[in-house]
Amino acid sequence: MRRLLYVLFAFLLFSGRSAAQQEIYSLAVDVKEKSQLTIHGSSNVIDFKLYQPGDSFLDRKLFVSAVRRGNRLHLSESQLEIPVKDFASGNKMALRDFHRLVRSDEFPSMRIELDHIELPSNDYPSGGNAVVDVTITNVTRRYIFPVQADKKGSFFAFDVHKKINIRDFNLTPPVHMMGMLKVDEWITINLYLECGILPTDQADLTFF
Repeated sequence: MRRLLYVLFAFLLFSGRSAAQQEIYSLAVDVKEKSQLTIHGSSNVIDFKLYQPGDSFLDRKLFVSAVRRGNRLHLSESQLEIPVKDFASGNKMALRDFHRLVRSDEFPSMRIELDHIELPSNDYPSGGNAVVDVTITNVTRRYIFPVQADKKGSFFAFDVHKKINIRDFNLTPPVHMMGMLKVDEWITINLYLECGILPTDQADLTFF
């Protein structure tokens, strides 16, 4: 089961609690349809967006566990595979350039591996930082992804934004029309998740 992002679900639930040496949590998670991964980019002519729905890379129904040690949240299964060819875009040229750039036939997946989440202090319960390793075309770089979260009852929304430079992965921005159209080397990765979450022992049978 692809469980990388379930830690996001747990981090808001337990971020305001006093730190203990170790705590283990078991949760029932229902990932909603509006969940989506988006890559925003631009050129000197036009902005563009690549996107794919959450169910391309996340199981919709999850029973998961997380381990908290102090102000860090860890998990045993930490890899998320993003199928490159599942991205869509209203800009066909941008989508074609993206596939060429990341060599989608040779490397059909991008990989994200979570090391841990730094839980927020009690003064800032709606934010935290995820420490992740991102692998594109077999090149891995570590980043800190800020996480914003919102909770209404058992409903949770998570919004993760990070601006990265594609040259970090030894990639060269595309150039067209004899240099007149140049794609910017900076892109913004945005992960938006909506989900229902309950402790496993409290989840109603109709929850799933």
